[in-house]
Amino acid sequence: MDERTSVVSLIKAAKEIGAKGAEALRVAREEVEQHGSRLPATTRTQLQFVVRVWRDGGAAGVGTATTGKAALAQAWDDSANHGPDPLAGPAERMAIRPAGFGISDRRHSQLGDSDRAEILQLAEKTLSGCSFRPELLSYSQLMESRSWASSRGVDGAESSTRYRLHAEVVAHGLRLRHEIASRHFSDVASLPFGTELRRRVEPLLRPLPQLPELPVVLESRVVAELARSLAPAFAADRVRRGTSFLTGRLGKRLGPSMLHLTDDAGLFGGLYTHAFDDRGVPPIAVTLLKEGVVSGLYHDPESARAEGLRPTGHVRGGLLQPSNLIVRPGSRTRNVVLAELGAYVQLDQFPTLNVETGRVQGTVAAILVEKNERRGFQLLKLDLPIETVLGTLSEMIADHERSLEVDTPSAVFSPALLHGATRVLPA
Repeated sequence: MDERTSVVSLIKAAKEIGAKGAEALRVAREEVEQHGSRLPATTRTQLQFVVRVWRDGGAAGVGTATTGKAALAQAWDDSANHGPDPLAGPAERMAIRPAGFGISDRRHSQLGDSDRAEILQLAEKTLSGCSFRPELLSYSQLMESRSWASSRGVDGAESSTRYRLHAEVVAHGLRLRHEIASRHFSDVASLPFGTELRRRVEPLLRPLPQLPELPVVLESRVVAELARSLAPAFAADRVRRGTSFLTGRLGKRLGPSMLHLTDDAGLFGGLYTHAFDDRGVPPIAVTLLKEGVVSGLYHDPESARAEGLRPTGHVRGGLLQPSNLIVRPGSRTRNVVLAELGAYVQLDQFPTLNVETGRVQGTVAAILVEKNERRGFQLLKLDLPIETVLGTLSEMIADHERSLEVDTPSAVFSPALLHGATRVLPA
């Protein structure tokens, strides 16, 4: 029985036991992971079925198991524990585009131990001169096949690949991470790895007694961290439950008019691109922030029905989750902006954002840059609302780089971003 037939047959079986509606998802994963070039790679395989059923009146049940039969039995039993729900039911019928997303590497089956070892050996050589010894260096590759069917008479299937190279260094109690990832092995194999981490670590050898009040620059990698931490707050279910700081703020200003954030799960070659989500919904682009105003949310079929909207196609792993994020760049180039600044402070990482409270909290390395020279650092502890962070944004730069699943420029913030920061002595 092929993948599509297996989920279609589950829909038929659900109807036979009395379900008024059903959805079935089959996910098969094979992941290969290797830590360092000298250790052998490990391979893990996983097969999972997720079945949803609806009884009369919309009583819904969900089952997850390694076989379709067991998942269906769980879903049917679960549906008996829930009352009617007028918003429940399978996602509306939507056409699923079968291919053309650039998310599968045709060479995947041909990759072997020597290909992985070559990448890791080169990374080890580059990182060997790092001032702080790397605590982790790993490579992973993933092949995932997904198939889905619904009682509304629609089904779909897709296969995708993903390759990652990841390293971590601990300096002064901070864990610095560097990672490159792509849907295609050749991208990971050809991109330089380790040089960026060495560059970031180098100024951490020189603690500074004082840090002047200067504009703050976040490189595109750090702006990506900011966007990545912010996006989960836009999930409609979180907003409805009051577990997002954005509850009650749809249509209200969060940042300056230059700030524009979009999510596009259909982006060609994107790290989180998919033809359909776990509910069989083809994704649409969602404008989360438009000129600094909270503009849109991620919706599953149920929350979309409640608002009279189309679901956005962002249900993964049973949750509404962000996919590929795009931050709109500014108009002036990086060289022009940084030359005009002359001296500035650069944050190596973005602190943790609490999605429920909207507070940014954590310790970061603040690096003094003068005439393109990274002079040294101070450790600073930040604790402030995200509105305050975004309120100090003064310019988006024109450079636009992809950091994992986020396409973003660098950005300049006013010195006020660090007002109230507490100095932390290096460990």
